[in-house]
Amino acid sequence: MDLLKHKDAGFLLCLILVLGTALTPLQAVIDNTLFDRVTISRDSYDSPDPILIDIDDKSLEALGRWPWPRHLHAEMIDLLNQAGAQVIGYNIAFVDPDIEEPLNDLRLREAISKSANIVLPVFGESGTTVYPFRNPQIPNGSQLGHVEVDVDSDGRVRRTFLKAGIDEPNWPAFGLAMLDNTTVLNTFFPGTRAPHHRMGVNRKWSRDREVLIPRPPQAVSFQRFSFIDVLEKGIPSNIFNGRPVFVGIQAAGLEARFLLAGDPNLNMVSGTVLHANLYQALVQHAVLTPILPIWGLCYAIILTALLYATFILLEKSIVIRSLSAVLSVIFLALPPLAVYLGYWLPIGASLVGAIVVVGFIILKAMYAHNNKTRTDQITSLSSKRMFDETLSLEWEQAIRKKTPLSVILIEIDQFKRFSETFGPERANWVQARVGHILQNHQRRSRDLVARTGSAQFAVVLPITPNAIAYSLAEKMRSDVESLQIEHVKAHQVITISTSIITTSTSESLELQDWIKQGYQQLNTAMENNGNYSANCAPSSNSANASA
Repeated sequence: MDLLKHKDAGFLLCLILVLGTALTPLQAVIDNTLFDRVTISRDSYDSPDPILIDIDDKSLEALGRWPWPRHLHAEMIDLLNQAGAQVIGYNIAFVDPDIEEPLNDLRLREAISKSANIVLPVFGESGTTVYPFRNPQIPNGSQLGHVEVDVDSDGRVRRTFLKAGIDEPNWPAFGLAMLDNTTVLNTFFPGTRAPHHRMGVNRKWSRDREVLIPRPPQAVSFQRFSFIDVLEKGIPSNIFNGRPVFVGIQAAGLEARFLLAGDPNLNMVSGTVLHANLYQALVQHAVLTPILPIWGLCYAIILTALLYATFILLEKSIVIRSLSAVLSVIFLALPPLAVYLGYWLPIGASLVGAIVVVGFIILKAMYAHNNKTRTDQITSLSSKRMFDETLSLEWEQAIRKKTPLSVILIEIDQFKRFSETFGPERANWVQARVGHILQNHQRRSRDLVARTGSAQFAVVLPITPNAIAYSLAEKMRSDVESLQIEHVKAHQVITISTSIITTSTSESLELQDWIKQGYQQLNTAMENNGNYSANCAPSSNSANASA
């Protein structure tokens, strides 16, 4: 609770946790978890969905082990070209020549040149660019797209780079290259620009235009056919007319498999599926441009400061607090607004900051509730609960250390009649005045003054002999009478009756019996017309009276 008393220290703790989150892997863990739950209702631009042609186990069984002769690929390209495919993404690298039939390489190049709408893969390996053919000269009518797959630390694919290459990011992503002949991206080219120091140096694979691909509202599902079925013309050719087609390896063991972001079923997919998903997300304007982490940290600090100021720091400044609350709402709306506009704001650190502030709010509410149960709301004295707890502790101390413990029990005389006559508001005011008089007679911080009932009070006096307690009770009684607060009858004022009890060194009573004895004395004092102090000295166990 010290942090609630020293609010600056609490705010400093919030900032430390925010910075700790932003500068550690926890930021990425939180952001990835949140991102996996984001879905985007993808826009429709009347663009046909891609078709996938899989080099699967069925095709390998029919056509033999991999790699196949190049004439099979040439036949597939010719077939798709004749079927009117909009664009063909042939995700196969032909690095080594066809040793058995060298002329097949020439035939494949001719099929690619004749197609004039084909995309081939390019990637970096050991500091060099690996082209689809051993000869870096690409066939006419084709273009290259990089097929790098960026995997996060948890094994899922959430991001890709629309540009990449050795030294300079020259090559478009494979899915982006499939769009080069369309006008979809004329006014929309997403991606976070890479800092200057990341732009290729020392023959390293450099990347630019980073984008995130949220999961679609429904699982990624493309129309798919087996390579052998298409090659043997088992599929009607009009299906491919005007459609983008991706050809890639699907058979297990021939190509790496990946997990898509947000897929709860943990389905492993091929790189070709990833490229087709990127193509579709780009067409439908469903990719997000990540905002740099430094802006996410600034957002987290500002949001945490606003929330902390609104709910904890500025309790008494209504105008500034209201302004801070409005700004907090605006800042809370920024992440979903950013997603709507096509951006992803890192919010891991800000989420931690908000959670810590909420934690402080809960602690503050608990602290206030605890104070409320320990403090009387009318008189601001300690409550009956606080009296019981304190008396129990002081009783144990007094018995164990054989020190005197005195308690003064107090009740306002004929208070019920006063309340019925003047009403509850006047009655509460009288209790507050009496409570203030009693509080003024508190001698030490260890003493406790409490309101224990409707018109009842008690004073706990540790290590206090009976004579001092009796003298103190008489001063309280006299001071209350001197207030001269009019009572029900004429010429009668508000008075109190008191009962003083003190433990003895040979105390044999239980605490409850001891207190019961004190209340019996108090009842006797009130029955004797009130304004009376009944005292039971521990030595004689006899009552003294004073009016």
